Amino acid sequence: MTSTSLQKSLDLQKGLFLIRYDSAEDTAQPPKVTLSLDPQSARNVEFLLPPEVEEPVLWSPGANVVVRVTAPARLHLELSARSAGGSLGARIQSAALSTDPLGLAALDEPPVDFSGLRLLGHLAGRGDTLVGLGEWLGGPMAPTRIEGVGIDWAGRPHNFGLRHAVRLGGPGEPRATEFVEAGGYSGSRGRALPLTAATFEVFGAAAQHYEITADAIFLGSPQMKVTGQRVVVSGPTGREPLVGLRLQIVSTKAPSLSQPALPRTASGKSRSSAAKAASGPGAAEPPAKEPIRSGSGRVRVFRSRAAAKG
Repeated sequence: MTSTSLQKSLDLQKGLFLIRYDSAEDTAQPPKVTLSLDPQSARNVEFLLPPEVEEPVLWSPGANVVVRVTAPARLHLELSARSAGGSLGARIQSAALSTDPLGLAALDEPPVDFSGLRLLGHLAGRGDTLVGLGEWLGGPMAPTRIEGVGIDWAGRPHNFGLRHAVRLGGPGEPRATEFVEAGGYSGSRGRALPLTAATFEVFGAAAQHYEITADAIFLGSPQMKVTGQRVVVSGPTGREPLVGLRLQIVSTKAPSLSQPALPRTASGKSRSSAAKAASGPGAAEPPAKEPIRSGSGRVRVFRSRAAAKG
């Protein structure tokens, strides 16, 4: 029997978003798209609808609805065919709305102080361990199964945040957690359930000018490095235990006139960093491993680049 409805979910971070019905496979009878809230997210989401419209329903391509999200939340999208055996193929897009898309307001603010930020990790056989930015949890010299992570940040500024989520291994299928911000914890303790993936993301008005660099080691795999405002680390199969993790956060602001940028080598690195790489002990770190994204089904939910950055 052919299904007449299909459900998908969409995770949104704090912000204002435009949800747009972009296109449909059957333009004559496009499926109806009904938006609803995950019960746990209900108090964090508000649909901004036209007057006299009571339900967030997108009837055809070109339809839009604005969503205001005050904390990370999940929306459900239900697509309903117009007739028995009708098409359920559709493309839905989400885009973040902002009054300052270039982050110019943050350029005049002082640099974010990360001196009080600590990465918490629950290490097998060692318990909770705190390290600073640029320091390893586990790592190449002492690889240890990491069972959970958290962020401890005394004096966190109001305009910059850091959130994270993980995937837990163990018996059965890996289980993903929801995003939590500084002060929260993702994972387990004392249950011998290793992390098999981790995601870190910066957000807030000042976050547009900063990037995370995550170095990670998964059991039996080479060290990997990922840089961006949202970074995802995972082993080759997605089941390898995480045994080393190091985070750094750097500014991407253009250097001031009083502090010109260092000249670049042919490889694109500054001469300072190239010299350090040449003189440092051991072999150079392997190139970054880009996260692989894949999708399935006929309903395609896309995020704009701005939305992905939060």
